[in-house]
Amino acid sequence: MPQATPVFSEFQDDEDFRELLEEFAVAIPDRLQTVETLLAAADWKELSRMAHQLKGAGGGFGFPELSEKARSLEEACNEAAIERIVTDAAELIAFARRIRV
Repeated sequence: MPQATPVFSEFQDDEDFRELLEEFAVAIPDRLQTVETLLAAADWKELSRMAHQLKGAGGGFGFPELSEKARSLEEACNEAAIERIVTDAAELIAFARRIRV
């Protein structure tokens, strides 16, 4: 399977922001594990909250596509649209795993 294309922050060239981006990237695997755990538990309320946090973080750290995927997941959770939740969560996880600093 070919390696997925890495995703970089819009702020990747900002040296003053680099340390924060590195901290964000280091935290991503734990956040994705939480998404997977909440998905498996069908805890849509908490999954919605986690998606909301990722939506804000994506925007704040220069990953607008992460924000968009998280927004879609949050909306699906709020509607309890299970098929969409599963699809949106998988897309968010796959995208976030490509984040690099």
